[in-house]
Amino acid sequence: LYIMSLTSCLISALSIALADKTVYRMAVYRFYHVFLMIEDKLEDLRHDCDSLQSIYFPNLLRAPEFEDDVQFYYPEGMPEELSPMLEEYKFNIDVDTQKDPAYLIGYLQTMQLALLSGGSILRPMIVKVLGLKDNYPNGVKALDWPEGFSASSAKKLYRERLNSLELSREQKDNIIDIKMKVFELNNKLIKEVTHSQLSKDIVWMYLGRVLFVLCLVIAFFIFMFSRK
Repeated sequence: LYIMSLTSCLISALSIALADKTVYRMAVYRFYHVFLMIEDKLEDLRHDCDSLQSIYFPNLLRAPEFEDDVQFYYPEGMPEELSPMLEEYKFNIDVDTQKDPAYLIGYLQTMQLALLSGGSILRPMIVKVLGLKDNYPNGVKALDWPEGFSASSAKKLYRERLNSLELSREQKDNIIDIKMKVFELNNKLIKEVTHSQLSKDIVWMYLGRVLFVLCLVIAFFIFMFSRK
């Protein structure tokens, strides 16, 4: 499930980056809040939930790095209000963890393993597309890992801890359902960005440039053929 979520988010994030840095930063801002919500909830609940404590890895907490990226993209200050989809995300996390703190695993596993698996793939693409080479790692800190960090070893340990959790069949089934829901929530977040008025304006701006160039090409060929 996290692979499915990862694939969708990678394609969507790269598509957004290809459109414009201004639009891409809107996505980074949203996922900063998603990680912040999940990690804050983890800190609140892990001391009273053995399952959460078992998969608590401080080096996988990414909200601080996401915050650095947001500050890089919003030097004038990040937006203060949560978007409607972020509010919906928060509502779902709160409701699910009130039912059972262990249900946070569905959110935590999906997002952390997605970054572990896809961060190294997405990072160089974003750096190249947005021209961040001179500022590296600013703008992609959330997708970067410290020197010597092994994503494959971290994923192996993560899965070992997950497999050792003592969860009931009902808990496992509900966590699977939540992972599917996280996939849907992430897609809704991306749509919220791509369907924003700012995003539409930028897309139309680029489309206008493409059409202008296309018209010049057509006019050139018409002129050349008319001379024959």
